[in-house]
Amino acid sequence: MSDHEQSRRSKVLGFIIAETVAIVVLLLAGTLVVAAHPIDSSVMTALNVVMFVAAGGVATIPIFFFAFAPILPRSKR
Repeated sequence: MSDHEQSRRSKVLGFIIAETVAIVVLLLAGTLVVAAHPIDSSVMTALNVVMFVAAGGVATIPIFFFAFAPILPRSKR
């Protein structure tokens, strides 16, 4: 396995882990907001903020992992 394939594999694995964590946080926060109906408004506000931040993370993680070109040029090996 070449260095390029290894770096690509680790990049995809990092993407899968980051996206999975963001989706789990989004689902947990959404479930708590819908099912638990917290009485305290500050708890509800905090859960809504967590839910929106997680949704933003789910949307932007692919951009950070795959849209930005590497800064350093790759070697020709």
